[in-house]
Amino acid sequence: MSPYPALDAARVREILTRAHGCRVVVLGDMMLDEHIVGRAQAVAREAPVLIVEQESRYAVPGGATNVAANLRALACEVGVCGVVGDDAAGAALREQLDDRGIGAAGLIAHASRTTSIKLRIWAGGDRQQPQHMVSRVDTVDRRDLDDAAASELIAYLERSIPTADALLISDYWNGVVGSEVVAAALPLARKHGLIIAVDAHGGLTRFGGAAVVTPNQPEAEAELGYALASPALACRGAAELRGRLEAQGVIITLGAAGMVAAALDNDPVLIPAAPQARVADPTGAGDTVAAAVTAGLLGGGSILEAALIGELAARIVIRRLGVAVASTEAILAEAGAAHG
Repeated sequence: MSPYPALDAARVREILTRAHGCRVVVLGDMMLDEHIVGRAQAVAREAPVLIVEQESRYAVPGGATNVAANLRALACEVGVCGVVGDDAAGAALREQLDDRGIGAAGLIAHASRTTSIKLRIWAGGDRQQPQHMVSRVDTVDRRDLDDAAASELIAYLERSIPTADALLISDYWNGVVGSEVVAAALPLARKHGLIIAVDAHGGLTRFGGAAVVTPNQPEAEAELGYALASPALACRGAAELRGRLEAQGVIITLGAAGMVAAALDNDPVLIPAAPQARVADPTGAGDTVAAAVTAGLLGGGSILEAALIGELAARIVIRRLGVAVASTEAILAEAGAAHG
């Protein structure tokens, strides 16, 4: 296990500035994240549940579209490739992408599917300003794509990958990143010299030869078959997984313990999480890490430097309620505060 290195703000600025304008195709499971924010008023008479009086309701891109939103916040040019339903939620998600300047030509709407939605309900007390999630309701279409939808996605990938700099696959196991789509996307990306980054909830061996894979701890443990119960085991597991996947790097996020990065030409490095005054919500932090790591590689950073930038970005979003993004400016400020 190598010692934890420093990455000063000047180097972070250099890397992220080089990533500006780089073109990324985000392939994966597109979701709409809805949030109801209110105050807990009482316990319902008909069941032992809270009555939450709604104060606001909003929606933001989730799943693979959250990855895309984070890349766009880092000034990358981004296009998404995925499937939604021909419904109001799908239209709302497309509007969200348009508002952020994210290309949605590869967002295929099919009447046979339902747009996946994750609805989170937040509530505070009468005199309690911080909100806490009290419930989450998922509407998820996990069916495999039919042949027509898969063919449309592949056609978009064939048009977009030759002009891109990176392919980021965000697979929530909701049926979009099937074998046919993977078999088309990966060879095409390799042929055109793209950086291939993968953030998948399982089946990591499908993505052998990627530049970087960013599983969380449970996903890595499921692939390895043993628990990463100590720093030494986390480092061993990251190195073993990198070898199995024949990847240039593997970055495993460990929650409150930070992350571990294993690269082809370096010993694994454990990157501790920074002390946080308040963790508001870890939702979407993995998406942010995947996006920031990809931007780090696009900007010429090493696997370790990209991991350190990902850790800085994660610090920012976990202090915010709901799915959030970390901009270049916010990451630079975080880097300055960490090394100032």
